[in-house]
Amino acid sequence: MSYRPDRVAGEIVREVSRIIRDKVHNPKIPVMTTVTSAEVSKDLKYATIYVSVIGDNEEAVSALNSSAGFIRHELASSLRNMRVIPALTFKIDSSGEYGRKIDSILKEISENECHS
Repeated sequence: MSYRPDRVAGEIVREVSRIIRDKVHNPKIPVMTTVTSAEVSKDLKYATIYVSVIGDNEEAVSALNSSAGFIRHELASSLRNMRVIPALTFKIDSSGEYGRKIDSILKEISENECHS
């Protein structure tokens, strides 16, 4: 069992965060864009990058996907030990929204129990 895709995913999260912060100058990508995680295919050819955005999610993800070639090029120069740099796809990380929904449901249940 190989853990390489997991290690590569961790490196990609770190480096893509840095690249977005320091080198991507697109006004459609909000300053408060956070790379939350990455999933890398077993053959290391594809990576899905999950981001959390404060602002217009769809516009930010569209802008990130438009900048994916540039980000991949920058990633290649920082991850020189890799023969193949994965093709990047950006998606919204909905885990925060899911967590807030679960939290509100639990709060509602707790309030109903107190009033019973």
